[in-house]
Amino acid sequence: MSGLSPDVKHLPAFILVPSGPLLIGTPDGARSALARTYGGTRESYREESPQHTATLPKFAIARTPVTNALYAVFLADTGARPPASWGGAHPPAELAERPAVDLSWHRARELAAWATPHVRQDPANATILAALGHQAVVRLPAEAEWERAARGTDGRTFPWGETWQPDRAATRESGLAAPPAVDAYPAGISPVGCLGMAGGIWEWTASLDAEYPWRADGRDDPARPGRRILRGGSYANPHGYARCACRFRLLPEVTNPFLGVRLAIS
Repeated sequence: MSGLSPDVKHLPAFILVPSGPLLIGTPDGARSALARTYGGTRESYREESPQHTATLPKFAIARTPVTNALYAVFLADTGARPPASWGGAHPPAELAERPAVDLSWHRARELAAWATPHVRQDPANATILAALGHQAVVRLPAEAEWERAARGTDGRTFPWGETWQPDRAATRESGLAAPPAVDAYPAGISPVGCLGMAGGIWEWTASLDAEYPWRADGRDDPARPGRRILRGGSYANPHGYARCACRFRLLPEVTNPFLGVRLAIS
């Protein structure tokens, strides 16, 4: 598209997250309790440990995952085939504000690159671009950035605190047959102001499946082969997967009805 697209209204709002330290992961001493509460064994939660402190530079992250409405604009612009479930080039009205799914990691990255000029043109992002630089790019969030946006800096279990609240997230317990609208659970808001970071859909991150502690060691390099980390759980998973520290991984070619993306800027 040339000029400021009228479809800029489908872009998500972005939230500027300041630089600073955060707690990542799960303490080693908590793994046995997790196994008793959510199943599996102590070893099932090793990938989340040890809990450690990392420091991130400032970045921006979308308040919500990418919607079908925005995905339709991307598909029309790039000539890519729309999902068969839409029954046409555009999603049915009732799906427009639900998260786009069946996205591979590669497709998610293509969408982020496509969004960059549109985000730069959107006057709503002027303050963020002033803080990050007007040549900032849209991309997938690093795993540590996703966790910072989901749980803040204090290592909380869920975006809203320590105790599971079924009215704040879409998980298996909700009994849903599909993900709800991206803003369907306002009470589940995260400390920085993001919605849907527990349940709903699994969200691709930029990061390779690598052991903790997290570090800037090239694990976010898109050219490196290997499985990529997803975060957040989904409407089809029990709520233990919606914990902020829970890590899941898939090959970047995989698509399924539970996989979507939330965009970031740096």
